[in-house]
Amino acid sequence: MAFSLNTRGRCWFGTIHVTNMENAGLKKEEYENPEYLADKFIELWETSGKGRKAGVVVCVSLDGCYHAHIACYGNTTTLKKVSDVLFKTHIEPQLGGKDSLKSYLLKEGKYEEKGEQVLCVKGIDVIQDNQGKRNDLDEIEELLNDGLTPEDIFDTSFRYRKYEKMIKSAYIGRRIKETPLIKEVNNEWHVGNSGSGKTYYYYQLCEKYSPEKVYMTTDFENGGFDFYIEQGAPPIIFLDEFKGNMRYGQLLTILDKYSRTQTHCRYTNTYNLWTTCIITSIFPPDEVYSSMVENEKRDRDKIDQLLRRLDVIVYHYKKDGEYKSFSIPASEYIDYNNLKQRALENIDGFVEVDNLDGISFND
Repeated sequence: MAFSLNTRGRCWFGTIHVTNMENAGLKKEEYENPEYLADKFIELWETSGKGRKAGVVVCVSLDGCYHAHIACYGNTTTLKKVSDVLFKTHIEPQLGGKDSLKSYLLKEGKYEEKGEQVLCVKGIDVIQDNQGKRNDLDEIEELLNDGLTPEDIFDTSFRYRKYEKMIKSAYIGRRIKETPLIKEVNNEWHVGNSGSGKTYYYYQLCEKYSPEKVYMTTDFENGGFDFYIEQGAPPIIFLDEFKGNMRYGQLLTILDKYSRTQTHCRYTNTYNLWTTCIITSIFPPDEVYSSMVENEKRDRDKIDQLLRRLDVIVYHYKKDGEYKSFSIPASEYIDYNNLKQRALENIDGFVEVDNLDGISFND
């Protein structure tokens, strides 16, 4: 039976021949190693998209035809795209059930072939039943079960955009259930002149934890948190070049330990599910506080509320062309001049800006 290249599905079966192995860039000594061959084609499929799984059986027929079979699963896609990922391997949609396909791959029972030798079996346990034609909501539910974020799901297929509100609601519901009511938080205030390496700290966090785990915003009044949920509610938020351009109460809420509090967004508020908040500014916390809270209100809205929520205050500067930083517990903070003086006097206390061991990272 011939299948159209545009056939859509999520359960596929293919036969890999030597030509496909060579197209994948494998040398003869590599593809003739059955375990290496199986691992290579499993990797090709599983790294081609999130939530994808594959199993491979390498065989040689009675007449010496060396080949492999692959069963691969994932989000709904087309036959052509599956074949392209596997270097033009012959692909068909999986028509039978899990047990039937396993028996065929292992040449057992009615599928036993005289002289057919199974050389290697990898990932056979990932084989699934073909669930037939499913609707979009079934597919979305499975993608959510596989741990994909709303952004990942939208990248999978543009048609899922029409379920945007539903996807975000389901995702946030799952994340709220996973997050304790009272979080263990780490809040840092990074201060220094422009060009002193504060924003470079964002790059280092991304290098260590991946960009998907760090949400950066420079807009604190007009929807800076609009895409926080879509990005997957990352555990680290990075408020860059903060100058106090939000309500003081909102800042305190962002730094708070309660996960059910919310931050304003243009369309729908977001729950504060992060566990680490990094604030960078050319101003120290006391100067930002002075700009946010009017004199007559400072008896009630005290700076102590801000300093109690901060764990570390970091001073950034450059010395001999290198980024340097000096950090103190927020409880020891007196004022900006004192912080700089301590940094300059405590030569042995310099802390390189790439020291990330203090980050509270609870994913």
